[in-house]
Amino acid sequence: MGRKGILFGMIILGVILGPGLTHSGQGAPISTKAEVPNYVGLGEFENPSQGVNLMIPRQRTPFPPGPIIKNAYAIDRGIYGTILKIYIEAEDPAGEMAKIATTVDQVGYGHYPTDFIILGPEHRKSFKGYIQWNTFSSHTSSMHQFVRQYVTVAVIDKNQKSSNEFVFPFTFETGVALAPPPPAPFDQGDLPRLGTLSIDLFDPYQKDSGGIGHVR
Repeated sequence: MGRKGILFGMIILGVILGPGLTHSGQGAPISTKAEVPNYVGLGEFENPSQGVNLMIPRQRTPFPPGPIIKNAYAIDRGIYGTILKIYIEAEDPAGEMAKIATTVDQVGYGHYPTDFIILGPEHRKSFKGYIQWNTFSSHTSSMHQFVRQYVTVAVIDKNQKSSNEFVFPFTFETGVALAPPPPAPFDQGDLPRLGTLSIDLFDPYQKDSGGIGHVR
């Protein structure tokens, strides 16, 4: 096929796919428009890993009452390297909140060790802020499209009693726009950064990652 034939074919393909779409060469059209990520809120998503959660001792009905996450939000997708902010509002009537526990379950790889952020004295009774996760990893310079993680966050008190859990999915996608402002009650004033997560992901499709692309 000559250059004119190739050009004609590209024009026809553009008509079929419509404006704002291109073809990946792998069978599926990909949108060239930046899509805005959605916020997932507390209680809107259940952990599909069925028990592979924080792996710490906890009491479902503590007495006296333990920590409670009142509100939480995080976006559901972003490009690799996204600086992800996980917004949390929590309280503890006893004023004994000690740390925030976060785990990641990655499809194709598995469970990552729990990361703990220690809370300062000013946040032991109540806090409203965010924890930050730089998703760029020292283990890989790139990440395959549509790799999905399930993130679980809970607040732990000094007696190892756990709050309710905030669970949300996060998928790496190219062409995703920057996150919009967070919903209420996190849309007012300057929120403190409560800490930074130290979770380095692997690309499960790469060789020697230990994931589904690992060659044994």
